[in-house]
Amino acid sequence: MASPLATVIIPNYNGRRFLPNLLESLAAQRGVESTIIIVDDVSTDDSVEYVQGRWPAVQLIRHVENVGFAASCNAGIRAATTPFVVLLNNDTHVEANWLAEGLRPFDEPDVGSVASLALLAEPPHLIDTAGDVYSVAGGAVKRKHLCPREDSPESESAPFSPSGVSAFYRRDALEKTGLLDERFESYYEDVDLGFRMAWAGYRCVFAPGSVCYHHLSASYHPRSWRYHYNSARNAEIVWWSHMPRRVRFLPAHLVFLAMQVMHKTWQGVGPAYVAGKLGALGHWGHVLHKRRESVGRAQVSTSKIEEQLVRDWWKLHVRSRGSTSNPTGGA
Repeated sequence: MASPLATVIIPNYNGRRFLPNLLESLAAQRGVESTIIIVDDVSTDDSVEYVQGRWPAVQLIRHVENVGFAASCNAGIRAATTPFVVLLNNDTHVEANWLAEGLRPFDEPDVGSVASLALLAEPPHLIDTAGDVYSVAGGAVKRKHLCPREDSPESESAPFSPSGVSAFYRRDALEKTGLLDERFESYYEDVDLGFRMAWAGYRCVFAPGSVCYHHLSASYHPRSWRYHYNSARNAEIVWWSHMPRRVRFLPAHLVFLAMQVMHKTWQGVGPAYVAGKLGALGHWGHVLHKRRESVGRAQVSTSKIEEQLVRDWWKLHVRSRGSTSNPTGGA
């Protein structure tokens, strides 16, 4: 048997109801040898017992305390030994060529990450995300969110970063840029890593044939405090940590924040959003550290990074449907 080429890492918290379908779909993968690591974040259902009894070949890492999505992913990455690692949500299942198609773009050495086509699990299988895009105003948006599958971009259309729902990474690239920021817990951790990859000179590409199906917001309720607090706090940390020429784009960022406050207040989640923005102030030292690291490892020019960002932030966030209420990340 050939050595495994990739390790599929599944962070799990009380996802027992999704695991049978997910693991069966991974067992049916064609063309590529892989290993599977499930990182259980102190589930209170019978996830651990199910995996141990039904899937003994799956490597199981069990935390003794709940550490969150990003830290669980990192535990799996550190345990992996293959050239490529794949982060996959526990509330997904995948088509038979998902793995092979997701690994294909890595034939080009400057490809550091690959975004899958994630569809909503329930029919008519609208698009959840075709990778993430990021605007100069400081917002990340799921590409083609809630569009018909037929509207999927072509492989030549590059996202800024893969969504944590199904994200492929070159292990060598992660060793240079670092893993997910565990302070984020969930949301925007994938965009933060995407920025570090971009500054280090790696490309993210889209693999339309790598298809997974996602039960959206199964981990966090879309109106929960944690959901809006984390996304608001983390979005601010990302912008100040990585954005090139911040003074130039600061007016757009401030206008965008004001609009977001009004929108979130109208949704009834304004206090969580504002608390998240204020919470980012407590991480200012971390922001400065992250910025020094990005500058220190920069292999591309500021203009090269700006080319990957959406300039028309008004069209992206205001006129595009659903764009202001879909924070990115793998939870």
